[in-house]
Amino acid sequence: MLEYLSIFAIEITFLHIDMQNDTMQQRSIHCIIMVFMWAFFIGVLLFFSRKYYHFPERGNKRDKISLKNWIVTLACFIGCKIITFIDWHTLKFLGEIQGKTVLRFCAQFLYYLFEVMLVVLIIIYGQKAMETLLKKESPIPFGGIILAVTWGAFHFVSRGAGLEIWNGISTMIFSILSGVMYLRLNRKYLYSYLFIAIGYLL
Repeated sequence: MLEYLSIFAIEITFLHIDMQNDTMQQRSIHCIIMVFMWAFFIGVLLFFSRKYYHFPERGNKRDKISLKNWIVTLACFIGCKIITFIDWHTLKFLGEIQGKTVLRFCAQFLYYLFEVMLVVLIIIYGQKAMETLLKKESPIPFGGIILAVTWGAFHFVSRGAGLEIWNGISTMIFSILSGVMYLRLNRKYLYSYLFIAIGYLL
C-alpha cells in the first residue's frame, strides 16, 4: 500500500512521472522514495510495539543454535538460492546489474534491503500473532505462511503484466523457507535478516 501511495500520490501527482514510460533515473527516484517511506514506517512500528508490548525483545537471547538447526537453515538457504537462480538463470545481483547505471543498481539494492526488513518483520510479527492466539510457542512457521499469503501471493500480479504463476509460486515458497529459517535460527533477528537477505539478493 505504501508503494501505491508513492506511485499515485507522489510520483504521478507531484513529480508527473509517466509510470508506463519512466526513465532509469525516475525508477531510481521511486526506489529512494520507498526507502524513506519504509524506514519511517518501520521506525514507527518498532517504537509503538516496543513501548506498548515490549516486543520484539531487545537482544533476543536464546539458546545456542544446534547443529541440526544449522543444517536445516542451510538447506532452506540453498532452496532459496535455487529459486532465485531459476528466476534469473544466474545469481540475482548479476542479473540485476545488467543494463543498469551505478545509481540505478545501488538504489534498487537499497530498496531490496529495506524490503527484506519488511519481510522479516512480517515473519516475526506473524509468528508472534499466531502464537499469542495459541498461547504457546509453535514449531510451525506461521510467520512464513502469513508472508506467503500476503507478500508472496501478491507476486502473482505484482509486475502488472497479467497473472505470473511461477513468480507467485516461487515467492510463496521463498516465504515459507524464510519462516523456517527464522525458527531454526532460534528467532535471532539479525541472523534471520542476514540469511533471508543473502538468500533473496545474492
